[in-house]
Amino acid sequence: MRKFQIALTFLTRIPLPQPQEVTAEEFTQSQFYYPLVGVVIGGALSLASYLLSTVYPPLIVAALILALELLLTGGIHLDGFMDSMDGLLSARSPERMLEIMKDSHVGAFGAVSAFIYLLLKFTLLAELLALGSPLGLWLIFFMPVLSRWIFLISIHFFPYARAQGLGKGFHETSRQTKGIFFVEGIFLLCGTYWFLHWPGVLGFALAALFVTVFSRRVSRLLGGLTGDLYGANLEMAELIFLLGVFPFLYCLI
Repeated sequence: MRKFQIALTFLTRIPLPQPQEVTAEEFTQSQFYYPLVGVVIGGALSLASYLLSTVYPPLIVAALILALELLLTGGIHLDGFMDSMDGLLSARSPERMLEIMKDSHVGAFGAVSAFIYLLLKFTLLAELLALGSPLGLWLIFFMPVLSRWIFLISIHFFPYARAQGLGKGFHETSRQTKGIFFVEGIFLLCGTYWFLHWPGVLGFALAALFVTVFSRRVSRLLGGLTGDLYGANLEMAELIFLLGVFPFLYCLI
């Protein structure tokens, strides 16, 4: 439970006691519990969606759910997404791109990319809630769960771009833990199929494929990935999962 607590306090802003004297090994191995952190986030989002839908129309609920997710995570993954877009869209040299990503200031590319991302996500959430079906709540639940496994693809299978950094320890530890990663993936795949059937599996597969292709291209460009790109992959996995499932929603209703 200690490693789960480490994962929960790292990936969320839920007010919990901070684990004391965390070792580097404990911190990096806490990634095994990331999908479980997604269960906590997904449970909070789906429950809030259900309760708010009894009072507010879908558009307002979607905006509140989006705000709640940012509140729960502290926006740390969205921050990585914006930093990544600032660097990747700058059309500079790979070395300069990495420098731009390291800069904590948000540039025009990052701001515009975040606006488009949030607009798409808000629209998808609103349409899901407009269905008035428990299916929408299940999709909202699975969205953060699956994304917190999918983004680990970039940690396990692609090099780290910098000599030092928070993500370097994750990547080095992952070399010895691919078996656990695959077992978790099988369980998540079965759970997705049980609740969302083939449309959910297709959305899951599409999000995993997107993160793999994106990570491969960026890794070739920059010589590896960074912590910001890990966060970007998590955010994009959520969006691509919803986009992948949406065309097949009426097969589930």
